[in-house]
Amino acid sequence: MRFLRISPVLFIVFSMKYRVYLVVTLVCFAIELFAQAPECSFKIEGVILDSLSKEAIQGASIKIVPVSRASISDEHGHFSLAKLCSGTFSLTVSVIGYKEYRREIAISSTSELTILLQPAKLRLKEVKVRARKPVAQGASASQMITEQQLDQTKGGTLGDVLKTVPGVTTLQTGSSIAKPVLQGLHSNRLLILNNGVRQEGQQWGMEHAPEIDPFAAQSITVIKGAESVRFGPEAIGGVILVKPAPLSKVPGIKGELNLTGSTNGSAGALSGRLEGGLRKVPGLAWRIQGTGKTSGNIKTADYYLTNTGVREINFSGALGYSRKRLETDLYFSRFETELGIFAGSHIGNIEDLQAILVNGRPFDEGSFSYAISAPSQKVTHNLLKLESHFHLNSNSHIDLIYGFQQNNRQEYDIRRGGRSGIPALDLTLNTQTLDLFLENDNSKGFKQIIGLNGISQVNNNVPGTLSTPLIPNYDTYNAGLYYIGRYTKGKYQMETGLRYDYKYLDALGYDRDQNLYGGTQRFNNLSANIGGVLHLSNQWSFRSNLASAWRAPVVSELFSSGLHRGSAAVEIGDATLNSEKSYKWINSLEHNSDKFDLNLSVFYNHINNYIYLRPSGELYQSISGTFPVFYYRQTDARLLGGDVGITYRITTNIHYGLKGAVVRARDITNNTYLPWIPSDRYENSLGYHWQNSRKETENYLRLSHLFVARQGRYQEGTDFAAPPSGYHLLGIQGGTQFIFGKSRLNLNASISNLANILYKDYMNRFRYYAHDQGRNLTLRAILKF
Repeated sequence: MRFLRISPVLFIVFSMKYRVYLVVTLVCFAIELFAQAPECSFKIEGVILDSLSKEAIQGASIKIVPVSRASISDEHGHFSLAKLCSGTFSLTVSVIGYKEYRREIAISSTSELTILLQPAKLRLKEVKVRARKPVAQGASASQMITEQQLDQTKGGTLGDVLKTVPGVTTLQTGSSIAKPVLQGLHSNRLLILNNGVRQEGQQWGMEHAPEIDPFAAQSITVIKGAESVRFGPEAIGGVILVKPAPLSKVPGIKGELNLTGSTNGSAGALSGRLEGGLRKVPGLAWRIQGTGKTSGNIKTADYYLTNTGVREINFSGALGYSRKRLETDLYFSRFETELGIFAGSHIGNIEDLQAILVNGRPFDEGSFSYAISAPSQKVTHNLLKLESHFHLNSNSHIDLIYGFQQNNRQEYDIRRGGRSGIPALDLTLNTQTLDLFLENDNSKGFKQIIGLNGISQVNNNVPGTLSTPLIPNYDTYNAGLYYIGRYTKGKYQMETGLRYDYKYLDALGYDRDQNLYGGTQRFNNLSANIGGVLHLSNQWSFRSNLASAWRAPVVSELFSSGLHRGSAAVEIGDATLNSEKSYKWINSLEHNSDKFDLNLSVFYNHINNYIYLRPSGELYQSISGTFPVFYYRQTDARLLGGDVGITYRITTNIHYGLKGAVVRARDITNNTYLPWIPSDRYENSLGYHWQNSRKETENYLRLSHLFVARQGRYQEGTDFAAPPSGYHLLGIQGGTQFIFGKSRLNLNASISNLANILYKDYMNRFRYYAHDQGRNLTLRAILKF
């Protein structure tokens, strides 16, 4: 049965999304068409493009003489010259890499120009450039995973890729499911934006990994501050921005082909991308991309983990058009995966469960197979995005983003009577998001952003599972309004922001005794932030940001009641939970020079009404097996710690790296430790880099050592097994590159757990039953043409 109770006002608001989108676009066109300039107050606006590729040129200097008027083209190539009187003047456009452009221009009214610059033929000696990374979006500490770094991690999950950033680890469910943990927080406290749209799936589950294909990304940015003001609720722990490459408007076709293979699990992945522009339609660009992936049972150092295979098929497509002031992009992606859940996590009776907890590993050493059977998960996630970017002038623009997502999650269990082929949990979540913001830079160092967000969600249990749903059906609506002001002058940057959010939740369902439960709840909150950046010199920068953030409890935390089959645990919610409220202060010190790079962050995060799953020590036995019982509880929490990333270039060829992270988390109400907090970890690496004789490509070889300490900060008697011992992992990675005309072939290989040790990680939900992955050799071939 489907339960749906929608507020009439909210229904009208969200049902008008297409009309809102159309009205805003028409208003923008009206501004452009009917704006009139008074006499002697004329304006010249335009766009600077590459004469060959028709791509926008950023940073071009536009001057008009003899009057003192000048402008710089923005990232979209737009510029504006205001307060011009009638007459004939000389217009000059210059930028490095292009021939200088000059022309006489007669001004008698406001006009628009499209200026095409011709590339200059420059013959330069070999130059090595080491520059400061781009300024982060605001005062919070952030780190970017570049395209080159992504090439060295392809074939893994999004969680595996993010572990290259200091302060990021993963919460695992066996060897096939991993979700990111940032400075001790994960799931609904960590916001992920996929191509500008907040990722909305069933992320409340500790074994529900993000449905994102890393092959589709060109860069990933991790923002470590609490960013609720800009991105909305649930950004308590930080934000992860997953971005594909900008659409190429160059006529012709270019692309990329990726092939990866791994020995552990006999895994393989094939991914390809084609893109380009049309010569006959300037400004039109397109892209198609797809990925196929498969793996079989994973092996620890000396036994197989039965039923841990993965099958994955993903694809995406994009179409973009830009013309003068207006740019519009249409994007669609589909992520589809089937995941096996380690069979040893489902135990038949209490005696068997107690025996395996004592033994610490399965009694059956298993064998290799690609077969996936119950227990398992099947997840599909569809994303549709429509974005319009409208230039009011060179200093202001309006962005409108509409997103639709559909997430279907099916979880299968071992069931009697031949019912294992019927999902025991079948959820469909439809999410619509609407984001509208105006950004203005007055060219005097002051930037303002005013925006609003709207979210509509409908989540339903699909009938036919022959079991009581874990969570009820629900509808939820969110609306937020925010303002951000940023002032930059010389070596200083200051930022402040304020936001208000309102959330409406309506849930309804039947429990196992056929009693109706659920109800309507409303939440609202103010968020604020203040921060700054001080560039101490060309090499040193200091950032500080103090922010409040919040999130309302989700339906699983309020109303869960039963067996969560994917995590092999019984989870019980609490309908009286209040909203979490966070106050996070993060400071970072950055240094970049020829010899030494440093990124050091320290943070303090106080969270009132912190919600967590507390192990009860109880065991639940049913016809499906015997499972540990967890309860959602709430307390006041304190998290503090830091992370560091260092690169030291001992010589031109030899580089040393260090990454480390520590988190201290405590339940300050009961003066106890919080569960599921990452233990201390440190990684050292030593790399050798060299170029071939023609000095066109770079080769590298890198050795690494990871130490993860035992998590000694836990409460005895509150977990089913004590945290495992600390461990050391050795790794090796190397790569090279070949050039064939305009094509490049990158080859790299890596071996993780080189010594093939038997170990367990505290952040693995299946550490009660089994060990982690053993040695794994991965080969990667990347052809870019």
